Amino acid sequence: MRNLGFSWQRALQSVLHETESTTLESKIGLAKLAILERLVSPANIDRNEEDALFEALDDIRAIEWRRLSQHEELISWGSLPTSMHQ
Repeated sequence: MRNLGFSWQRALQSVLHETESTTLESKIGLAKLAILERLVSPANIDRNEEDALFEALDDIRAIEWRRLSQHEELISWGSLPTSMHQ
């Protein structure tokens, strides 16, 4: 990320550097909101920033996927209640 002048860039950096899982989810939510607000903003946006915004959403999606994958590894299928198997 070249310039941290936009709020969405600062929010993304906050997610990327977060080590506490308890605060990561809220930071992810704030970063998504900042990114989406910028995408729908009436202010001019150039193609490079638009690409960076979509790349940031991909980064967040990857972080969320990694987090969910770690949780799945902690829960074995056999440990779930029977009603969840159906």
